[in-house]
Amino acid sequence: MVFKLHNLKFDNFGHSYDVVRSAMIELGHTEGEDADINFFNHIHTFEDKCIIVKPTAPTAKHFALDPHGYANTSEIAYEDPYIYETMYSHLNPKNDMDWGIITDLIEKKSNKWDDSILLKWRKEKQPIPDDHILVIGQMADDETVNGFGFGDHWKRLCMIVEYLKKIHGFDIVVKLHPSMKLRGKQKDIVDGWIQYDRITVIDGYISIHDILPKTHVAIVDNSTAGIECLMHEVPVISHGWPEYHWVTAKLQTLPHLETLIRDIRWHDKDRARQFIYWYINDYLCTDIDSTINRLKQLI
Repeated sequence: MVFKLHNLKFDNFGHSYDVVRSAMIELGHTEGEDADINFFNHIHTFEDKCIIVKPTAPTAKHFALDPHGYANTSEIAYEDPYIYETMYSHLNPKNDMDWGIITDLIEKKSNKWDDSILLKWRKEKQPIPDDHILVIGQMADDETVNGFGFGDHWKRLCMIVEYLKKIHGFDIVVKLHPSMKLRGKQKDIVDGWIQYDRITVIDGYISIHDILPKTHVAIVDNSTAGIECLMHEVPVISHGWPEYHWVTAKLQTLPHLETLIRDIRWHDKDRARQFIYWYINDYLCTDIDSTINRLKQLI
């Protein structure tokens, strides 16, 4: 079988593409132009003979391989992995979890930008309130919320924050996307939040691992930060359809939010632990062996 790696959208996929190339060659396939299997990145497709490569959390070495897309357009975003035998770890056939693998990632404050020498991480100087509600922001032009999702992530985030202000008994932490530059009306809105005594706004490159130990519940759209929330065993409310929505509460309407926050019996801790352990250790790839295992399922 002939395969080809396409830099159709981005060309900074050195680690994942190198691993995929080595795994395909080890499986006996040949790299060439007239390909039977085509590897792309950051796209969604229903065409046959395509595999999408997408780096993702929890580290810079992790990446997904999917026949359709990535994030909320990946196959597992549409089809519950619990109904397939693949939910049972090929590393641990009895689904015995070594949770120390997850706690080790947490202690190292692992993140998908681990390999970047340009990013400067800093400690948050503001005190993080205990038992807070964490609202996680994304870049509004991120394809997962504007293209795959129906757009206007910023408006939805603002509506959620304004609604939370009416719910008494909880502090609110708004973690903006680290790359977000506040200007104009957005800056005015955030400045207003900062003046509100129950809201803490966090921007820039602050590790979410420093925040989650004090989080009561997190609210996400399609962010990979939801993966880190599940690693910390934080209940997650999603208003998008991320890959991990199978173990979140789905926010259908704003009035539904207060019920989900005050009564978290919807959170199945064991199932959430099982999912994130499987997702990190079996579904995602990091090296040649894990990539070979995944490719055998796809080809």
